[in-house]
Amino acid sequence: MTGKSNTAEAESPEPAANDPFAPEHFLRAITEVGTMLATIYDRRTGLTRNQTRIVIELLERDGQTQTELANALAIHKVSAGIYVGELEEMGLVERRTHPTDGRAKCIYLTPLLHANKHIGQHHYERLHAAAIDGIAREDYLAMLKSLERMRDNLLELDATEKKQASSL
Repeated sequence: MTGKSNTAEAESPEPAANDPFAPEHFLRAITEVGTMLATIYDRRTGLTRNQTRIVIELLERDGQTQTELANALAIHKVSAGIYVGELEEMGLVERRTHPTDGRAKCIYLTPLLHANKHIGQHHYERLHAAAIDGIAREDYLAMLKSLERMRDNLLELDATEKKQASSL
């Protein structure tokens, strides 16, 4: 009887990595997909991940200050300045005097970037097609709905934690 007990105790439970509901499984899967998308996109465009993030942010809202860009991307203002400087050297963005505050500069996408943005969009389209290859439409839509729900849950958690931290 002792032998059976020892044998049962020696067997370890299935590793968390094999459990699809384990937090580690989720974090690894979501991180690996994001990393692969960014790695392939970076390789195809010649831009770094952070340069791409700045371009995307400016495509959504052109003319932001460096501070606004840093806040939107949740990065340090100095880091934003470095990435903007790199993009400026490539001729993809330019700094112009702020329309109402002559001391500040706003960052704008250049005509060169606008003339070539279709290339980046084409890369995204091809990556998207490759990533979803073999996934049924219903499964894809369910995944998007789930990801949106996760985002909303995390936004709510973030707001709650910020509120709690500010009340301390």
